[in-house]
Amino acid sequence: MRLWSVSPALLDRAALIACWREALLAQKVLAGLTKGYTKHPQLTRFRAHPDPLSAIGFFLGELQREATARGYVFNAALIAAPSATPPGIPVHEGQVAYELEWLRSKVRRREPAWLAALEGVEVAMSAAASFVVVPGGIEEWEKIAEPKVKKERRKVKTEEGEGRPKVERTRSAPPRLGSRRSERLAATPR
Repeated sequence: MRLWSVSPALLDRAALIACWREALLAQKVLAGLTKGYTKHPQLTRFRAHPDPLSAIGFFLGELQREATARGYVFNAALIAAPSATPPGIPVHEGQVAYELEWLRSKVRRREPAWLAALEGVEVAMSAAASFVVVPGGIEEWEKIAEPKVKKERRKVKTEEGEGRPKVERTRSAPPRLGSRRSERLAATPR
C-alpha cells in the first residue's frame, strides 16, 4: 500500500490508479470494515488525525479531482466522508524527497515520457494538499526498500572463449522408440 505524500498531479497513470485503489482500501480499514491491513504503517498518519475518515476523504477527493482533470473516471460516490477542508497532516521534508525519488525510479522504468514532468520539482512544493511539509528526515513508519542487486552469473573461460563451458556427455540418453537410432540399434547384432 502506498498513499503518496506527493501531489497527485505528479503521479503517472499507474501510480494515480494504484493510489486511488489503495486509498479506498485505507478508507475501509480506517472505518473498521476489514480484518487485514489494520496495522499497516501507511495508515499511521491518518490514524493520528482527529478525524481519520475525513482526512482520507480529502485525500481521495484530491485523487478524484486529478483523475477527472486527466479524463479518467474515478467514482466520487465511493468516498465515504468527502471533505473540503485540508487535514493538514504533517509530513517530513525527507519523506517527500524520498517518495519523489521513489516515484522517479518507478516512472523511469514504466513511463519514461512522464519523467520530464518530475524534473526540477522542488520538494517543499511537491506535497499533496492533504499534507503540511515540516523539517525532518524520512518518517519512522516508512519501510525503506533496499535496492535490488542483480546477481552476476559466473563466467568460465573456455577454449572457445568466455561464456558457458561446453558439457561433454559421456552417456547418451536411451533412444526413443520409433526413432532412426532405435531402429539402427535394433538391427545391429549383439
